[in-house]
Amino acid sequence: MGSSQILSFITSPQGNVIYHILLAYFVASSLYFAFFLWRASDFPQARRTMIGLGILLGVNLLMFLVSGLGWQQIFNLNVWLPPLDRAFVLIGLIWVIWLWAFPEPSAAADSAAALLSLVVASCIGFALMDKAALDADSFNATMQDGLWQVASVGFTLIGALILLIRRPSAWGSGLVFMALAFAGHMLYLWSDRIAGDFPNAVRWAYLAAYPILLTLPQRFPAPTSQPMSVRQETSVPERRRYSTDPKTFHALLDLAAETNTTKVSQSVTRAIAQTMLADLCFLIYLTDNKNQLQIVSGYDLIREEALEGGSLNKTAVPMLAGAIQRGRPLRLPASGTSADIKGLGDVLGLGNPGNLICVPMLTKEKESIGGIMLLSPYSNRLWSAEDQAFLANIAASLVSIVQRGQQVTALQQKEQAAQSTLDEMRVQLLQAKSENEKLTRQLDEAAKIPPSAITESAPDRSAEIAAANARLMELEQEINTLRAAKKPRGTNEVNQLEKEIRITLEDVARLQNQLAAANMKILELEKGSKLERSNEQAEVVTSISQELRQPMSSIVGYTDLLLGESVGILGALQRKFVERIKASTERIGSLIDDLIQMTTLESGLADLKPELVDINSVIDNAMSYTSSQLREKNITMRLDLPRTLAPIHADREALAQILIHLLQNAGAATPNEGNVTLKVQTRKEDAQDYVLIQVTDTGGGIPSDDLPRVFTRLYRAENVLIQGVGDTGVGLSIAKTLTEAQRGRIWVESEPNVGSTFSVLLPIVQAGER
Repeated sequence: MGSSQILSFITSPQGNVIYHILLAYFVASSLYFAFFLWRASDFPQARRTMIGLGILLGVNLLMFLVSGLGWQQIFNLNVWLPPLDRAFVLIGLIWVIWLWAFPEPSAAADSAAALLSLVVASCIGFALMDKAALDADSFNATMQDGLWQVASVGFTLIGALILLIRRPSAWGSGLVFMALAFAGHMLYLWSDRIAGDFPNAVRWAYLAAYPILLTLPQRFPAPTSQPMSVRQETSVPERRRYSTDPKTFHALLDLAAETNTTKVSQSVTRAIAQTMLADLCFLIYLTDNKNQLQIVSGYDLIREEALEGGSLNKTAVPMLAGAIQRGRPLRLPASGTSADIKGLGDVLGLGNPGNLICVPMLTKEKESIGGIMLLSPYSNRLWSAEDQAFLANIAASLVSIVQRGQQVTALQQKEQAAQSTLDEMRVQLLQAKSENEKLTRQLDEAAKIPPSAITESAPDRSAEIAAANARLMELEQEINTLRAAKKPRGTNEVNQLEKEIRITLEDVARLQNQLAAANMKILELEKGSKLERSNEQAEVVTSISQELRQPMSSIVGYTDLLLGESVGILGALQRKFVERIKASTERIGSLIDDLIQMTTLESGLADLKPELVDINSVIDNAMSYTSSQLREKNITMRLDLPRTLAPIHADREALAQILIHLLQNAGAATPNEGNVTLKVQTRKEDAQDYVLIQVTDTGGGIPSDDLPRVFTRLYRAENVLIQGVGDTGVGLSIAKTLTEAQRGRIWVESEPNVGSTFSVLLPIVQAGER
């Protein structure tokens, strides 16, 4: 048999059987070594390797069975063998790439490999329906064969690119596999493909590549309690796996004597690190909702120093989080493609965290409360099953200590929260007492001054008026009597009576004027007393508000510092909580501003100073003030302004406050991705020029029953919330008060399920300016 016959033997019916049994043998041998690696190490990578090799073995055994049946002509399968051979080569190539490039669990890679395999399997059905290719004298010369080869070449290039990018352990061997497969397919495409049904060069290339699969289980070293070889170097003593050092005894004594819950965790990690001779030891707790991992403390045995704790995001360490939550042990070798190893390196600031072992801490009810994690970044120690069992016994003995520490910590936190609440209530009580005493003194002082004196003089005036009225009635009665008696009187007597009536009427008018003046004086004094009390209350509220601003500024500053991650990296959940704290603090600041403005509004209306105001600049300032609120909800702001807009006589600050409150209300009422429109126009009513400002939102409208109380002050404290209104309850009331103080009008129009339009009508020239 010549060399050409030997090379072509692999494509004969007998050669098909031998080819597939050889491939199955290489895969089965690799699977055998992977199984022993998994038994020795319990690595997830070994279990994953077994799954991939099992799929490859099944594919090649199926092709071996079909080839054997075709060779023996038990079924007429020889016509189907060529397309099946190409398809199974492509499926095998997909799973080889999966094995080499993704040794650690990856949902995306698993889904992609399964989906591509299903796509190739569906293509087999179309290939078997191609009668022209199946009936051809040589399947190698058909277009279908060319398409299968091009697809295989493409997958080899994709596999090589993925290996170069990810660079997993022993990626060079995988790159050699891809290079051999690529060379075989390209050599076959460049050769004469006229004769035959099977690709000769491709089969020899895969016979050379498949033995490389034997190196797959050796990518991660297996821990052994005994040396791999009988020959040992006498100069290198065997490394101690557990400590008998006096430091270990002292660490255990410190743990037993520790009563401070904060230092118990530090003593635990130190004692375990000393006992296990671990480079790094960490104590991990599960949070109450079981969705977050918290590193309570750690210990560096090499540097002999305690390590600070921190939070672990589940997405950064998915396998570690899953193992602790399910209460299962976990061992991971050092790997450049492991998400858990990378995540721990980022959190702990380690370039190479080394090999990992973690055992859960289980209660009597088999519920996981956390875990103990050991790393070997300095010694690169590989953890064995014996280490795992030893560490599991330690973890079981520490459960009661950890539970007691957690309970004490929870009680301390509750005590601190209760004490903080009590302190706040005491401060509020003292402030309320002080405020009450001040108001009582003010009322007492107001009750002692002029209104009482004027009130005492009022009854005297009333008595004089009553006497004058009685005298007047007597005179009128006397006149009527004389008329009834028809007794003639002299001219002097009549004149005397008329004079007395006139004098009496003058006295009545004089006394009535004095009484009206006294009543006006009383009202003015009472109004002044109320205004004085209102001003003092406003000063108290303003003072308290200013005191609140300092701690709020500190809170905002610290939240900005945390969000900037200048003091440490935040997890997604932590960032969300900090952003909520910042938003709530800014909301409190806005409410304090509204409170100050509402308190000082009545006393400040008299200080309004109309001036010539450019309404365009006021609009720009109001939009700048409210732009951040609109950007947070991605609201589109639309402007409808005339080309030229004459200045108006108004108070600049009051006009700006009106616009700001209307825009804030529209922004709060409008949902995300909504629209807010600001429209300005001029109109003429009763020979008076006005400017009309309208703010329209898309908040769904206000029910007609609620429209009358939209501008009512403090309606939220007395009634339920109004649908379609996003105001805090004081902003619209402030806008109404400021508008009416400038002789303007404000109203709202609403369209159900669409939105509302708030309109403000202000005179361009005030009455006093004409």
